[in-house]
Amino acid sequence: MVFYFSATGNSKFVADRVQERFGGHTCDMAKAFNKGMTDFTFEEGEKAVFVFPVYYAGLPSIVSNFIASMNFIGPDPEITGIFTYGSLAFGADKQFKKAIQAKGKKVRAVYDVKMVENCIFMFNIPIREAALMTLKRANDRIRDVLDSMEYNHRVTFKSNLFAGAISGFEQSLYKSSCGTQKFWVSDKCIGCGLCQTICPAKAIDMDEGRPVWVKDKCVHCAGCIMRCPAEAIQYGKSTEKRNRYVNPDLK
Repeated sequence: MVFYFSATGNSKFVADRVQERFGGHTCDMAKAFNKGMTDFTFEEGEKAVFVFPVYYAGLPSIVSNFIASMNFIGPDPEITGIFTYGSLAFGADKQFKKAIQAKGKKVRAVYDVKMVENCIFMFNIPIREAALMTLKRANDRIRDVLDSMEYNHRVTFKSNLFAGAISGFEQSLYKSSCGTQKFWVSDKCIGCGLCQTICPAKAIDMDEGRPVWVKDKCVHCAGCIMRCPAEAIQYGKSTEKRNRYVNPDLK
């Protein structure tokens, strides 16, 4: 089974390639968590592949919460992590292993796939041509990862202790900086409600055709900003003039 979380489509793209190679079902971790789906049954020799983006050098909160809620039923699966990142991964592998080990399970391998930078809160997003070049290189890397998984996990990602310490610090910042107070919507809003539908934290409601943030914190996935068809959703003063990005494979 392939478990994935994806706001703008990068990690879903990778998850789909894993499913195409190894078969099995895919599971959207955000949707499963919000529906209270916690029990997952595995067969002897089955793979459990977790695909997720790196947030603050570690796991998005929705991924951590999902793994913490999981009940592994049946024989232990072969657990593999694949994380996507835009700039630096630091000790994301250690953060994933820590979450899995808290469930009494072991991680067989962890892999990294560099994708298009999409942290619009901190960076401008690459222009379309640069993004397409990054995706082309990512396709080659994904094939290498799948080959390694198929042939006894030949080459895996392993961060050093310094990177792990940075991730621990960054994750503590992440947990305290996911407020929704700075989100706002411009007059370009067309009232489509897509932001409400895709929000993994269920932090958005529609009020008279416009989104309002009804929770103090969210995942800070930026899906609402990136996927807004009118580019009407902003965060503070930093995002209005920045590019948007959605993986072209995302429907």
